[in-house]
Amino acid sequence: MASTDNTKLTLPTIVDAAIDVADRDGIGGLSMRRIADELGVGAMSLYRHVEDKDTLLQEMSEEIGRRFPYPVDDSGPWTWRERVDAIVEIDWALYRRHPWVVLAYSSPRHSFGDQSLRCLDWFASGFLDLGVDLVEATEMALTVWSYVHGVALIAVSDDLLRAEKPTDHPDGLAELIAGHPNVVAPRLSGLAGLDAAPRLLDPRARLDDGIGYLCGGFEARRDRSVTSRADTR
Repeated sequence: MASTDNTKLTLPTIVDAAIDVADRDGIGGLSMRRIADELGVGAMSLYRHVEDKDTLLQEMSEEIGRRFPYPVDDSGPWTWRERVDAIVEIDWALYRRHPWVVLAYSSPRHSFGDQSLRCLDWFASGFLDLGVDLVEATEMALTVWSYVHGVALIAVSDDLLRAEKPTDHPDGLAELIAGHPNVVAPRLSGLAGLDAAPRLLDPRARLDDGIGYLCGGFEARRDRSVTSRADTR
């Protein structure tokens, strides 16, 4: 536990300590008292800088976004597909390094601060190259974000739910792939022995495959737009 002079206590200092606590103890272990203990100060002294825990979570989410920046200041040129690849790598690294952020970003209050909006502005603008309007471009960007977030939730869920009691018990799908058929899933039982089946158990492989499917859909949407414009001429 570090000791911090109350006169030197600042919001950034509190946010950094809160992130350390969340990384170590999870979002469920985050409290103003625990952060104060981390800093070696009284809990009430924190409230001079941050209103409550919810406000602190917003500040923490913004700081994490700054630590894992999108290349918004890199003029590129960036194709829409290159932007997708970039955000997948950045967001995946973020979620794996700070699993609690998966839960924090589940709330729009914590996931759409200024830093996130700046990133979304950069990301969505790339989809305009597909010939869609701004609403659809933004929807495409949010869809990618949601997919990465969803796969990350699966990847870190055991850590989040069983931090104190880890388990090695395989899930039902893993059992099927390992060659233990289940009468309730006769077709899925056929996954046993298939060379590609273990990819279904690898969150990163599922992420990459799913992003490929999404991008294929985006390209199909572009092709429909081109055909539609040609038909109206």
